[in-house]
This record gives sequence, structure tokens and C-alpha cells, in this order.
Amino acid sequence: MKALQATGIVTLAHQLVVDVPLDVASGPHRVVVVLDETLTPEPSVASWADLALPGAQWPAGGFSLRREDLYADTGR
Repeated sequence: MKALQATGIVTLAHQLVVDVPLDVASGPHRVVVVLDETLTPEPSVASWADLALPGAQWPAGGFSLRREDLYADTGR
């Protein structure tokens, strides 16, 4: 019997995925799992949808990024 310490990932399909050292033979093994509830989950990657303000609406006619529309006549 060998004791291993590794970090596993539980997928949305409720499957545990763990990478084990190369010296562990392939095939079925009896495994005991101890969950450490103090681990904090990895922060999720932010998406563009996260940046939108709640209740904010996209301009009906769109918006322009042309220089003339962004700056005043003085160029600022």
C-alpha cells in the first residue's frame, strides 16, 4: 500500500480527475479519498459579460469610435 497526496478536480459530471506519479501502475486501484474542505476554489476567468453593468443598455444606434466622435474640435 502506498500513500499519495495530490490535488484532484471534481468535474460538472461529478467525476474526480487526479494526476498520479509515473511509478503508479496503470489499472484498477482501491482508492480512499479525503476531502479537505478548507481549500478555496480557483478563481474563475472573467468574461466580457462580467464587465457589463447591471441594467445598462447598449446604445440603440450603436456607438462610434471614430476620432471625430471621440474628441472635440480642439483634438482633446
